[in-house]
Amino acid sequence: MRNSPSFEQSIDHSCHVIELHAARGAETCTFVAFIYEKDSGRLLLHVTGTDEDEVIRHALMWCEKK
Repeated sequence: MRNSPSFEQSIDHSCHVIELHAARGAETCTFVAFIYEKDSGRLLLHVTGTDEDEVIRHALMWCEKK
């Protein structure tokens, strides 16, 4: 996903990596956070929404619980 044109940023968080992607349309913008296991690169979860801050907050909270 990192090579995707929607890629915005990567956040290292403990034993996880969060990749933020944005899809911008004429009317709305959708944000997706993909959470990967840092050591294996295995996708663990994705979070989708229209509020960038809320998507990041949800991803970080999920990482804290794991």
